[in-house]
Amino acid sequence: MKKLINFIQFQAVWFLCIFGAAHQFELLAILISVGIIAWALLTSEHRTHDYGMILIGVVLGIVIDSALISLNLITFTTSYWTSVAPLWMTPIWIALVLTLQSSMSWLSGRYLLAGLLGAISGPFAYWAGVRMGAGIFSEFVPAMISLSVIWLVITPALFYISLLLKDRHVHSNN
Repeated sequence: MKKLINFIQFQAVWFLCIFGAAHQFELLAILISVGIIAWALLTSEHRTHDYGMILIGVVLGIVIDSALISLNLITFTTSYWTSVAPLWMTPIWIALVLTLQSSMSWLSGRYLLAGLLGAISGPFAYWAGVRMGAGIFSEFVPAMISLSVIWLVITPALFYISLLLKDRHVHSNN
């Protein structure tokens, strides 16, 4: 049941932030998402691990999404700065990394499968966000190919980093 709730939490944060960005109520979407994330952390059995993964997810999210902008692959809908990743993307990245030890834990250690699923689902998530009005692809095909390559690499990397943090936490408690 916890894994299902975690999956729903991720989907809710994703939808809220994308819909909020597309309809100019980003701040409200971020605030509600922060509440969902706080609840996820309060009920997490891996809180120390999750804090580390949140830091990594936020940094990766800012770097990757800012690179996509600077390479002119995507323009995000936002009412403030446009040369770096928008603030409303941060809760999505946080919610994503909170799935690694929960609803997506079945992919842990299955790096090839994680990469393949990432190469499909990552670009699809961005495309769905663009279709909802939260961004614009400069050119569809180069953007989707770039996103596929990025998520082919980043998805198994996140699982690997998550495993390292989990092992580190377990060994530090012994």
